[in-house]
Amino acid sequence: MGSMKDFRELKGLRKELEKETRVVAPVVEKKKVKVAAPMPQKSGLRPGCTVTLMDSNDRGILRHVHKDHVDIEIDGLIFTAGLNDFIVNDPNEDRELMRRAGSAKPVKEKPKKAVAAVPSEITLDLHIERIPGGFDAPKGFELPFQMEYFRRIIRQNLKYRGIRIIVVHGVGDGILRDAVRKEIDEVFAVSCTWSPGTAGVTVVTVR
Repeated sequence: MGSMKDFRELKGLRKELEKETRVVAPVVEKKKVKVAAPMPQKSGLRPGCTVTLMDSNDRGILRHVHKDHVDIEIDGLIFTAGLNDFIVNDPNEDRELMRRAGSAKPVKEKPKKAVAAVPSEITLDLHIERIPGGFDAPKGFELPFQMEYFRRIIRQNLKYRGIRIIVVHGVGDGILRDAVRKEIDEVFAVSCTWSPGTAGVTVVTVR
């Protein structure tokens, strides 16, 4: 009986020790973790729709839609853009633009004017009957009329360097011939030279 009593006392002592040495677990305060709200998706985002970049106004086609970015094809190249870097084009507006582009009349190019070839030689006939309006020249004023026509034709051809002007003045008394050659020597000496041709002809060459 004595041993039983001792065992009970030891058991009670053990319980007392266990109470004293029991470790109390600290109370850990639970922190509230904020869950990030999902990024709002633009309405109408789907592969194949047309979009316009905000910073450059370049138009492209939406190829892939991700959670926080998209892939846009522009001129055969794929660009990555944020959800706020572009706007979705209105399909009705795109159709209207395509319709207008298809109905636009092609612009006709104006035909280019053919450049006339510059002849290397022209003939200038000073006979009064071969000059336009020569029959209207007053009697006795044929020579001034002929010389005025001669000067006009020479001036018109001064821009064609190297051109030969065959001046037909005839044989006659040589008055018209001498007047033509004197005009070249005194008025057009800087831009023209002359040489005698066949009978009744003086050849004028533009320098």
